[in-house]
This record gives sequence, C-alpha cells and structure tokens, in this order.
Amino acid sequence: MENPATEIVNVTTLVTAAINPEIQKAAVLKYYAPDASFRHPLCAVPSGPNSRASILSILRWYRIMSPVLSVRATSVTYDEAKHEVFLDVTQTFHIRWSPLKPAPARLLVHLTLRPEPSPTDPSKTVYVIAAHEDFYHPDDLAALIVPPIIPLVRGVLQAATLACRVHAKVFGALGYWSVRDGEGGKGVDLQPEGEPLPPITENEGIELTERPKGDKKQD
Repeated sequence: MENPATEIVNVTTLVTAAINPEIQKAAVLKYYAPDASFRHPLCAVPSGPNSRASILSILRWYRIMSPVLSVRATSVTYDEAKHEVFLDVTQTFHIRWSPLKPAPARLLVHLTLRPEPSPTDPSKTVYVIAAHEDFYHPDDLAALIVPPIIPLVRGVLQAATLACRVHAKVFGALGYWSVRDGEGGKGVDLQPEGEPLPPITENEGIELTERPKGDKKQD
C-alpha cells in the first residue's frame, strides 16, 4: 500500500471477501508481511518465518465456511506516526449449510503496518501488514457463530452489570473503595453537576504536550 488511509478498505475486502481464491491469495501475499502475526478470539498466529502462510489458511477456511460473506467498513482511523490502522467493520457471516439465519456482527480491526521499499521502485515506500488483530464484543462473536443465542449473551451481560451495581453498593457500605475524610479531617464535597475537573498534574501535562498529532480519520 502506498496510501493506507485510502487503500485499506479495499485491502480488507480482498483478503476476507474476495470473489475467488486466486484473488484472495494474491492479496494476502501482496499486503501481508511474510512474518505477520494474527490474533482473533478463536485462533492466533504468532509472528515467525512464513507465518503469513498460516494466516492465508485461516482466511481461506473462513471463506470456505461462509460462501456468502458481506464485509463493510463504517469508519477508518489511520495513525500515520505509529503506522497503525483501526477499522470499525460490520460483517454478515453465514456458515455453509447452516439453517440458522445470519446476523450482522460488528468488530474492531487493528492493523500494525510496516514501511518497506517498494519491490518495483526502491525509491518509494510501501506499507505491509505486520500484525492483524480482530476484536469482538461477546454478543457480536455469538452473531458470528450461533446467532440465535445473541439475546442470551446480552442477558448475561446485563446480569453482570446488575451484579456490579449490587456488589459496588454492598462493598462500599463495608468500607471498600468508599469516599472518606481526607488528611486533617477535611471531607470531600461531591458536586457532580458543574464540578470542575481536577488540575492536570505535571506528568499528565508532559504526556499531553508530547502526544503525536498525526492522527487522521476517514469515514
């Protein structure tokens, strides 16, 4: 890729939802580094000699399992300074021969790029994918595998939230992580509405001034 910000959506489509295996293989060989790594909730490929071959096998099996696959990137964020790309992707994955109706699943794709001299023109720089990570919420992962259990997964998440609220209240009453009088008997007066933010400490100020300003976002 010469311009990741504009090319990455097409690259993502080619490696995951290509119309034939030849195009998919050519795209993986072109856009992934030979020692690229891959992380997914259900599988992983560590970086190593020709680890790209394992990534290609995973993507091929992914395509075999779902002959009808829809992939759409709703937003792209490219951090030029760190050579990182974040894609907000919605995909519809239908397992072959499954009688279950497919459901859209949302995931965040994090790609780490590596600049290299162009193989056709060494004076130019191209970017290849050195690391690929896919992140799913639990209910989106359920949508990918067994869509009918999505309500059950969401119910479990809501139950976990309720448990957090109950435990926070109970353990706060027992003295765990509760607001107390400060040193010298000075209490803390909480006024959430209109309460000014605490002053920035010296270290936080340094971190803010040194933060890279090369972030670009393309919708």
